Amino acid sequence: MIRRLLRRVAVLIPFACAGCSSDPGNDPGTVLTTPADLSNCTSANTVPITLAVGGSQVFDASQINCLALPGGTAAQEYVVEAYSGYGVSTENGSSAAYALQSVKDSTAPVAGATAESVRQLAAAWHLPGATATTVRAAGFDHHLRTLERGLIQNPLVRASHLMATPTAVPVLGDRDSFYVCSDANCDGFKRIGATVKYVGAPGIIYLDDQVDPKAEQLVAADFEQLGSIFDGYLYPTDTTAFGRESDINGDGHIAILMTPSVNALTPDCTDGRVIGYTFANDLLPYAPGSNAREMFYTYVPSVATAKCNVVTRADAIEGLQPTLIHELQHMISFNQHVLLLPGNDQDTWMNEGLSHFAEELGYRTVPTSQCTTFTGGDCFSVFAGGDIENAYSYLSDTESEYLIAPEAGDADLAQRGASWLFIRWVADHFASDTLLGTQFTRAMEQSTVLGAARVAQFTGVDFPTLVGEWHLATWTDDLPGFPQTGLLNYRTWDFRDLYAANYPDNFSRIYPLIPDLIGTGTYNHSGVLNAGSGRTVRFELPAGSPGYTIRMAGDVQGDALLPAILPYLAVVRVQ
Repeated sequence: MIRRLLRRVAVLIPFACAGCSSDPGNDPGTVLTTPADLSNCTSANTVPITLAVGGSQVFDASQINCLALPGGTAAQEYVVEAYSGYGVSTENGSSAAYALQSVKDSTAPVAGATAESVRQLAAAWHLPGATATTVRAAGFDHHLRTLERGLIQNPLVRASHLMATPTAVPVLGDRDSFYVCSDANCDGFKRIGATVKYVGAPGIIYLDDQVDPKAEQLVAADFEQLGSIFDGYLYPTDTTAFGRESDINGDGHIAILMTPSVNALTPDCTDGRVIGYTFANDLLPYAPGSNAREMFYTYVPSVATAKCNVVTRADAIEGLQPTLIHELQHMISFNQHVLLLPGNDQDTWMNEGLSHFAEELGYRTVPTSQCTTFTGGDCFSVFAGGDIENAYSYLSDTESEYLIAPEAGDADLAQRGASWLFIRWVADHFASDTLLGTQFTRAMEQSTVLGAARVAQFTGVDFPTLVGEWHLATWTDDLPGFPQTGLLNYRTWDFRDLYAANYPDNFSRIYPLIPDLIGTGTYNHSGVLNAGSGRTVRFELPAGSPGYTIRMAGDVQGDALLPAILPYLAVVRVQ
């Protein structure tokens, strides 16, 4: 698991506070105002938008790419989302150029396509095939997932979990040796010795025999605290949400190896550091460097260096709690998809999103008394703070990020923020147990159908439509004056009040998503659609306005969109 530099910040407040502003934004955004020629949007091919406040529509822009926002005697406001509904996970990600433009009408257009045809087009979709391309330099977590996909292509290695040697449960003080990744590429291994410091059920904690004597030293109480919270809360939370892990060596336990080898994976912590991981290599005994057991690898306390902050006992204990619940989901996912079914490993965007959802579950299930030993904080800060920061990063620049992140992409925390937000929103509206979302999370992990296809299968709604409604919800959720019914909201979070309550101490904006704001004149924006992501634009129509014509095209000249990226438009009336 990758984290930004560890630091102590003011505690994030998860709920609304008295007197906090709920202003929908503090910056109008930036747009290009070069005149646009929308002459090819005729009355015959332009769909008029007829919505009550709170109403929304989704359009397949490869079929319908010209929309008309009506003027009228009363002021109106619409939010338009141009996005990609593409749900296929590929090595390098999928993207395509696009342009979104508008002009103020002189007269309102006559009726074009009917509402019935719009519904049919929105429902007519499929997940097209995609060809994987060369793998880019990857972040550590993504790189491990890539290595795992390669390992399971060998039938002998894949089946070797069935031939693991049973082992006995160790006792305190026992010593053992382990293979650990020799560098961040994990294309080689080194052998280290370690001693048992805690034995619980199911956790066993080992400490590397070679730790830095200059660093703060872990004591027996630290191992007891970490082991008891893993056994008592993190493990039951994850296994309830996602299913069971494997037990290839028959000891009924999971080893947690605390070692400086993890610290060494990121000697430069400028862009974050690896603080823990699990690698399915250990579940495949015939794979080189396999330890033939279920296990995690975590960092240990260390002194400050020129490019890395100090790691204290507090960091090593509280920082590892969200890491363990996150990484356990990965371990469970591999078992459910590869060892039990067997099938292919979960799509990386969904795999990471579910692991970050597991962190949120830690906030919702671990008692506050377990999260205050060192920092005086609470479980929200310990478990959910990272998710909130990742979501903020994504919402600050949705067009530049992916929802369907590249399989071999960098460990982009903003992309993880996108997948967590999407999974949270789907669980809010389609799981019978909304708060914990267990029905949804188990459905995602216990199926040979993966990623976007499984989401569509579970919800009964085509994936592009879901993505469009989710994008609209990121703006309309708890928007003052907007009806909080239907799908265009989150049931379990009030993100507007959360970010406002932590502005400006932790966040530079009252709310991270700032749509382009169009009140007069034309709008002319060109960019790139990344799979699952898009751009949000607000249209304010004063009383007496003749309305706007909007076009989504492949470029500002109006060339056709690339259909393979599944270009879509979503519209909601907010006033």
